[in-house]
Amino acid sequence: MSKRSSISYEIKIQAVRRCLQHESNPPHEAKQLGVHNSTVTDWIRNYKIDGEEGLRESKGWKSYFKELKLSAIQDVLSGEYSVRAVAKKPHISSKSVLDSWISKYTEEVKMKPTRKRMESSHMNKGRKMT
Repeated sequence: MSKRSSISYEIKIQAVRRCLQHESNPPHEAKQLGVHNSTVTDWIRNYKIDGEEGLRESKGWKSYFKELKLSAIQDVLSGEYSVRAVAKKPHISSKSVLDSWISKYTEEVKMKPTRKRMESSHMNKGRKMT
């Protein structure tokens, strides 16, 4: 599970806009905010794809189709693309997500689509009343 960002939504927007308006660059913004260069680059990518909403913290698990997972894994294992390059595809949230998929795949863990966690049926029943 990823660590939630300590950088506010508003600060992310300001940093991204400065970079896109060529007033600054990702390494400079990253150093100022105390984050990795790739973090600011990811913010810019997300902003270009989804606008300002792309910079908001997600409120839950993102779901992925099994086919997308396998396609991404094959791209990396073929040697044609790096993990970072494949992780930049629009629908993959981060490099660490892809690293996890590859790890499970190489350990031959059965690949399943990601679904939002739902409480199991026994959790909804409550305790028995007599």
